[in-house]
Amino acid sequence: MTTRGRLFWKILLGFWLIFLLITQILWAVFTLYGNDHQPPEENGARRIVELQMTAVETALKTGGMPALQSLMAQWPADERALVNIVPLAAAAIDSRQTGTGDRQTGAASGRVSGKAAAALPQVPGRLPTSVEKLFTDSDGQLYRVSYDAGELRHQLHNNRNGSILHMPSPLFWLGVTVGLLFSMLMAWNLTRPMRQLQKAFNQVSLGDLSVRLLPLMRRRHDEISDVARDFDAMAERLQLLVSNRAALLHDVSHELRSPLARLQLAIGLAHQNQDNLPASLKRIEHEAARMDKMIGDVLALSRVGHGNPPDEDYFDLRLLIESILSDARYEAQNTGVAVEFEVNVQCDYTVRGNAEMMRRAVENIVRNALRFSIAEQRVVIRLTQHGARLDILVTDQGPGVEESKLSSIFDPFVRINSPQGGKGYGLGLAITRKVIMEHAGQVEATNLPDGGLAIAIHLPHWREGQP
Repeated sequence: MTTRGRLFWKILLGFWLIFLLITQILWAVFTLYGNDHQPPEENGARRIVELQMTAVETALKTGGMPALQSLMAQWPADERALVNIVPLAAAAIDSRQTGTGDRQTGAASGRVSGKAAAALPQVPGRLPTSVEKLFTDSDGQLYRVSYDAGELRHQLHNNRNGSILHMPSPLFWLGVTVGLLFSMLMAWNLTRPMRQLQKAFNQVSLGDLSVRLLPLMRRRHDEISDVARDFDAMAERLQLLVSNRAALLHDVSHELRSPLARLQLAIGLAHQNQDNLPASLKRIEHEAARMDKMIGDVLALSRVGHGNPPDEDYFDLRLLIESILSDARYEAQNTGVAVEFEVNVQCDYTVRGNAEMMRRAVENIVRNALRFSIAEQRVVIRLTQHGARLDILVTDQGPGVEESKLSSIFDPFVRINSPQGGKGYGLGLAITRKVIMEHAGQVEATNLPDGGLAIAIHLPHWREGQP
């Protein structure tokens, strides 16, 4: 039996057994509740005896024996047989009617039982086997009326529908039918999304990352729909990672073809003309350095995110940025670009994470700003503290980025033309984004109204006493 079948039948039988258990508990409670609980046939027999004894009394008082005989003639034969009427004067005579007629009064029929009969009890309790009362007719004649309550109870019990587990058979089968239908509905409602989830996981395991569950379970509005939403988020994330890996492999292969082609060309020229050997070697050295840098950036990009930053590595973000800007100002002397740093030195800027990774992330942004700047322009770095958050804002006065490309500048191998074009492979900002995300931060880029690009980094601020 499959897992699906086991779960379905467990739920189905579980609900049905609970239904049966509840019915038996209710029966036990009602049975034990109070001392006046009586079976249905006992209560029915009591009411019938009371009604018929009252009818006998009324007939005798209003019309005497003829009226009683007329009344009893209308009763069914089995009910007439339960009533025995004896004049009090003949109480000592013990005779039995042997004909096929009913037990009547007077000379026609009569029986005075030698066994003492009980009157109908006024307090609820078990009905005696025989109920006996004395009535006087309109002429003053005294009669003893006996009612065979035991036989009546026996007849009612035999006529009663059979019971199953202390329940009437129709009620039992109705409950079983309704309970099974309800259980099947609940089992189907719970196992159907499980089967869909299992099918979706099988598709993902086979490489189909386009499967989505939320459109199928959106109307449930329960925990299963939440699971479907999380599954879709997982599938989308996996699809993005796989596509990024494929795109990265494609881009790396594409980017390596150009320097390799130039290397092959330089080697071919060196073989053809020995006089060009120094120039060819210089070109080979240059292209090898470019390939080494690109491969190093690709390795750095692939390593980020494959391990958590050390939990016990704490560093001052302000000192780290000052170290980066020291190197940036040295390089900016050749281009005439001013590098400024705005910070409140009285504040604390402690960050938990990997200082070397963070240095590379911030340095990539600063170098990117320098690439897009020309002489007499400024690159400004602002470090501010806002409660539990530290913000780094790097702005330049360059041409900015087209609005359509702003959302993609943090993707690998996305390059924007700059005044110092020809440098970089579009991996710096991609590394920056992965490093910042690894430190539970965010990075975003916007164009400034007066021209230039602003890149903002938001990082959590570690304070003493935090875990």
